[in-house]
Amino acid sequence: MRTICLLAQKGGTGKTTLCLHLAVLASELGRNATVIDIDPQASASAWKRRRQRDIPEVLRYEAKDLSGVLAGSEQPDKELIFLDTAPHSSHEAATAAALADLVLIVSRPAILDLEAIGESVKIVKKQRSRGAVVLNACPPPHRGGETAIVREAREALEVYGLPVSPVSVSQRAAFSHAFIDGRAVTEFDATGKAANEIRSLFDWIETQW
Repeated sequence: MRTICLLAQKGGTGKTTLCLHLAVLASELGRNATVIDIDPQASASAWKRRRQRDIPEVLRYEAKDLSGVLAGSEQPDKELIFLDTAPHSSHEAATAAALADLVLIVSRPAILDLEAIGESVKIVKKQRSRGAVVLNACPPPHRGGETAIVREAREALEVYGLPVSPVSVSQRAAFSHAFIDGRAVTEFDATGKAANEIRSLFDWIETQW
């Protein structure tokens, strides 16, 4: 079993969005994927109530129960667990980070967001967790590659000393449209650019074990 923690101490980074799209893709690929929602806003759980399919499983727990829940999930058929954490809660984030095999710190490429991930990086390093940064809600790339703001964001993130995913996820309407009825982009528009970015990000995550 592998546990992936999606972390962002700043709100509005799209952490839950990435978590759910990745979990759905994992399920489509035949993985037994579970989302554990420890965010008091419970956005992942609300999405699940709109969803017409049973997979992926979404479970609602408090951070204090996480250790016991994960211990009880150590079963051969449990392949991937995604932890959706709360922003503005360093204690709960630290609990999740300590229990994860990989922590993905989610950030937008704007300067205020990049400066704000310092607290998330501190949590990852203090817990001695394996971590990386994922740039989300980026301007879509053009023919020449990533936009200047994304390239500059990558350079700015070097100061934190954590790897940065080579795959950035763009700001695309499909991510929001898919959620209206509880779908993910790989279901909403399987051949679209948003779906392809999620697949590429998942492929990169698979190389991190």
